[in-house]
Amino acid sequence: MSSRSRGVVAGCALALVLAASACGGAHSATPVAPQSPSVPSSGGPSVNLAPVIEGIALSSERVEVDNEITLSASVKDDETPVEQLSLAWKADAGSISGDGASVKWRAPKDVSTPADYTVALTVTERYGVPDASGVRPQNVTTATSPVIRVHNSPKELGDMSLLFLSDFAKSTVPSSTCLQNFSDSCRGKADERGDIDTNRKYYLILSSSLDLRSVSIGSNKTNANMTVACAFTSRIVNCSNSDPSSPACSKVGSTESVKGDCVLTGVYEQKRWWLCDSRFLSKGLIPAAMRGFFGSR
Repeated sequence: MSSRSRGVVAGCALALVLAASACGGAHSATPVAPQSPSVPSSGGPSVNLAPVIEGIALSSERVEVDNEITLSASVKDDETPVEQLSLAWKADAGSISGDGASVKWRAPKDVSTPADYTVALTVTERYGVPDASGVRPQNVTTATSPVIRVHNSPKELGDMSLLFLSDFAKSTVPSSTCLQNFSDSCRGKADERGDIDTNRKYYLILSSSLDLRSVSIGSNKTNANMTVACAFTSRIVNCSNSDPSSPACSKVGSTESVKGDCVLTGVYEQKRWWLCDSRFLSKGLIPAAMRGFFGSR
């Protein structure tokens, strides 16, 4: 074969090789797909995070028995919209109305007060694909509301008023016991102590009658007035040596009575009601020997 022929053959062979490469022959390299644009990492969590209860707000920290307050929860979740979460409220007493992030809680009616209650919130997030039984994975978060103080204020104030006066009516009960429900912030407490100690010195209370007439609570719910119809029968047992002209001096050993309205005030402090002071409004004339029965005020 001439050198020209060999050159032609070689050229054809090279052309065939190039053609096979260009046409994707059976032994050609697999074409490389175009690179997709770079997608930055989301930076998100590698697992589904549980919901977060950021707080539960109360419309009021105090409520009267059989009355309502509103509870509002602040909830967030990184993967699931809040409206798709399940919120379940539960109280050990009273009743809950409404659903979602804001509900109303009605305080129980027939309970001893003052008393503290809380309301629990459970937030459930369901996500992902159901398993063979149809149950989806879930995250659960719980929280408890701030303490709610429940009062039956008219009863509490009435009971304290009657207890004070019934203790006062027992001459063997010391003034410190009589004043157990008086607020230290009220000047009336010191005045009452002096009045009771004076009464114990000059009178022995033989009998009493007490009838709660009314309890009135101020619009700001921090002060109150109570009226108790009261009557006391006492024996005059002493006469002040420093004041021999005292009306009681001529009546030592005798029995006298007085009746009228015992009017008391109340004040709300430190999450409870206290008594503040008292005064006596007579019905009719007070016997001369009984004019110091309630002190000098």
